[in-house]
Amino acid sequence: MTYPDLYVATLLNEYFIPLQVNIEKARDLVLRYRPTWTPNLNLLDEEGAVVFHLEGWLPPSEFSAMLFLSRGHYFIRKKQYADAVPSFQEILQKFPTSTFAPEAFYYLGVSKYLTAHKVEDLVDAWKKLQAAYPSSAFAMRAGIL
Repeated sequence: MTYPDLYVATLLNEYFIPLQVNIEKARDLVLRYRPTWTPNLNLLDEEGAVVFHLEGWLPPSEFSAMLFLSRGHYFIRKKQYADAVPSFQEILQKFPTSTFAPEAFYYLGVSKYLTAHKVEDLVDAWKKLQAAYPSSAFAMRAGIL
C-alpha cells in the first residue's frame, strides 16, 4: 500500500537509492544493522552509517513526511545545514498534521541556527513548535527557551 503510492515512489526515486533486503538471506546486513521488526527502514550515508532509523508500517502520507525528515537529518549529519531547511519546511507545508511535524519544527530551528548563527531563528521556530504542538516531546525539548 505505501511503496506503490505514486508520491512515495517519486520521493524514493528522486532523493534516495532504495534497496529492499530479505533479512533471512542477508545475514551480514542483519548482523550490522540488527533489525528487531519489519518493515525496518534505515537511511544510510555514503559510508553506510545510519542517519535515520524507523521500524514499522506507515501510511503513504506519514511515510512521505518521514522521508523528508530523514533527508533533513542526512543534511544535518553532513553539516549541510542550509540544505536541511527545505526538507523540514516541506513537512510543515505539506504534512502539518503528521506525527513527524513537531520534530520537523524542532530541527528547522536547529538547521536555521546552525546556518546563520542567529539565535532568533532558533527561538522563532521553537516558539512556533510550542504553540502548534504543545503536548509533543519536541515542544518539551524546546522548553529550554
